[in-house]
Amino acid sequence: MQTNISSYQVVIIGTGVAGLATAIYLAETAALSNQTISILLVSKAAASDTNTSWAQGGIAAVASNEDSFEAHIIDTIDAGAGKNNLHIVRKVIEAAPDAMRDLIRWGIDLDKKIDGTYDLVKEGGHQFSRIWHKADSTGHTLQATLMHRVSQFPSIVCVENTAIIQIEKDVQGTFHIQAINNNDTSDQTYPYLNVENCIHIQCAQLVLSTGGLGMVYAKTTNQSIATGDGIVFASQLGATMKDLSFIQFHPTGLYESNQSGTYLITEALRGEGAILRNKEGVDFMPQYDTRASLAPRDIVSRAIMSEIKKSKTEYVYLDATGLSAATIQKHFPNIQLACQQKLGIDICKQWIPVVPVEHYACGGIQVDEFGGVVGVDAHYAIGEVASTGLHGANRLASNSLIEGIVFAKWAAVKMINALSHDSTLPISAYHFKPIVVKQIDRTLVQNCLSNYAGIEKTIADLLKGLNELSQAYQEANVLKKWSLKDWENDLLCQVGILIFKDALAQTENKGVYFNLDLE
Repeated sequence: MQTNISSYQVVIIGTGVAGLATAIYLAETAALSNQTISILLVSKAAASDTNTSWAQGGIAAVASNEDSFEAHIIDTIDAGAGKNNLHIVRKVIEAAPDAMRDLIRWGIDLDKKIDGTYDLVKEGGHQFSRIWHKADSTGHTLQATLMHRVSQFPSIVCVENTAIIQIEKDVQGTFHIQAINNNDTSDQTYPYLNVENCIHIQCAQLVLSTGGLGMVYAKTTNQSIATGDGIVFASQLGATMKDLSFIQFHPTGLYESNQSGTYLITEALRGEGAILRNKEGVDFMPQYDTRASLAPRDIVSRAIMSEIKKSKTEYVYLDATGLSAATIQKHFPNIQLACQQKLGIDICKQWIPVVPVEHYACGGIQVDEFGGVVGVDAHYAIGEVASTGLHGANRLASNSLIEGIVFAKWAAVKMINALSHDSTLPISAYHFKPIVVKQIDRTLVQNCLSNYAGIEKTIADLLKGLNELSQAYQEANVLKKWSLKDWENDLLCQVGILIFKDALAQTENKGVYFNLDLE
């Protein structure tokens, strides 16, 4: 019988902005009410290996006299093509300034002007400058700030390189979690029946902050851990998914012909005045939208793909040569360095080749206004893995980080209220169902999604993609020994099938969802 069982009141899976902020708010709220709490933070890789760490742009929150909540609400709904939940949009945007004050209280260092006020910038889809940032590495700064704050609470235990592979819920409402240590290598094989390799965790409240699903596509800005784990876990627990096919493509991924991962060129560069140009050097965006290069991401991405088709090239250009060298050095030093190192380009003098690339899941696990998973008690989903209603059919730039923070705060209050002062969970034996891992070709999954569920779709392509993946999964061999990578490949195929099914259920073109047959 498995004996290495640990018990916590709350387990949070994922250590990006949503997971870390949830842990901090839980610890702070418990301390204010003199309530003891035990929190486990689990990271599949190193705690800092998150999509949050890679976020370049910033955090959207109203902070100037010229701006207003109403303007931010209008911009969010406009970007989301009206598919947003207005109540959630207003709730998030009105809570954003307080969330920024929390970040400042926790010690975040954001860019300021000479007069000491915060240097707010503008991004695509925003009427006003409301983006708080740290040069072009805001995510890295945010991640470090939150991790430092987490380390100050003895009630928070953070374990790294630990992959959650199974979650079940018993009739008493206790969550049972099975994990494997991933310290050695992701290619190590794990015979399921060898329980010595498994870690058993129990908890009363479960939070999924597992982030995105970008690895289901051939090219993505996501980190390699973004394999849609939370989507599958929640589905198995009885949750419903909402608008899983609302996948946002970022218009400006750095074009590198032989790379699977893609370096992101932040929207803030266009906010400072950089212009998109086609092969002939024409500023083409005014032909597609009056906001030109600062239109919402779905519009810009489709425009770029249209130009690529017309010119029969593989990319367009982002022209930042009109910006001063001082501006680039101050606000975009990492992009300048990356372009130099990767392509030998001096962005002060040369145009940057860019192409749209998978970036963000606007849909996900359906949750209520506090981040609670609809239909599953004591279960929360926060961050990119969740469908909150904020983003609608397309995420407005820099709204995601603030979403993770404010929902973390609301969920923490709900969880604290649900936990009694002495609700230490007794450790009990539990027998998990056998894990079935199938032998799936990751490249097949990625090519299938990229070819048939990209920026532009057709019903025929969606049906073809669904049939290919469903058949591949049905006919795949069950592995007797498997690695973490094998398990992730299996998950990617399951997530891909869910995306195709959701895409086929859509009845209109909105935001990032664009089906040529619905025109």
